[in-house]
Amino acid sequence: MSNKAPVKAAEEAAFYKEAGGWEADRLAMLHKSERRAWRIAGGASLLALAAVIGLSTLAPFRRTVPYLFGVDKTTGNVEYVGAVDDRAVTGYQELLDKHWAAKYVVARESYNFKLLQADYDMVLGLSDDNVGKDFARLYDGPNARDKKYGASVEMKVTVVSVQRSQNAVGTVAVVRFSKTTRRVESEAMDPPQYFVATLAYEYKPSMFGKEQDLIANPLGYRVTSYRADSELAPVITAPAVSASETPAAPAAAAPTPAIPAPAAPPAPADQVPAVSTTGQ
Repeated sequence: MSNKAPVKAAEEAAFYKEAGGWEADRLAMLHKSERRAWRIAGGASLLALAAVIGLSTLAPFRRTVPYLFGVDKTTGNVEYVGAVDDRAVTGYQELLDKHWAAKYVVARESYNFKLLQADYDMVLGLSDDNVGKDFARLYDGPNARDKKYGASVEMKVTVVSVQRSQNAVGTVAVVRFSKTTRRVESEAMDPPQYFVATLAYEYKPSMFGKEQDLIANPLGYRVTSYRADSELAPVITAPAVSASETPAAPAAAAPTPAIPAPAAPPAPADQVPAVSTTGQ
């Protein structure tokens, strides 16, 4: 027989009552925790729903603006050109400045015998007196550009970029462009040369003058200073080879460059002289 004293009915009832209270507390805590979890889940769901609604509302205003960078084929230099976004509208004045700057550089640096007079008149019409006189000197004297090249040479100008900058004088335009010289008869082309033109300008609109001049330049755009510098050294297609270094071979097998190298002797009078693109 066991030596333990028998449990009294009152003690047993108290024990079960205490155990029942502990179980009730545990169940109450579980229910309370479950309610708290559901509240948190509901709040998170509402927050996620609000975020989705907000993103869907802002979606029409979202846009990706790609940026354009140019790589120079000769030097490998990378240059920022601009943002490619047809919806981004810059100031109207900036568009005008870039338009006239590009138009002026193309007219001044190009050479096409058939369009020479039109380009000449345009440059003079867009220049002030000093800049116009400097340009007119290119077509004066025995070494005038039109007498030197005639109709056998063409110079094509391609604008690469137009940027505006500020200096002590005011706003200036910086135009980067390439110039390619082509000989009309042989269809031979020189490698493109790259230049940077810097020009200062102003607007002086006037209602007095020839009607054709006012139509061509209604805003009175005038270039007050102009300078074009070579951005890269001229590219030589083939190095000069002396006669002692040239192996004996039939004349037909030796490749002949399309355009004489810069070190070649002057061409006879009946041939087209060598083209010098100095960015005047």
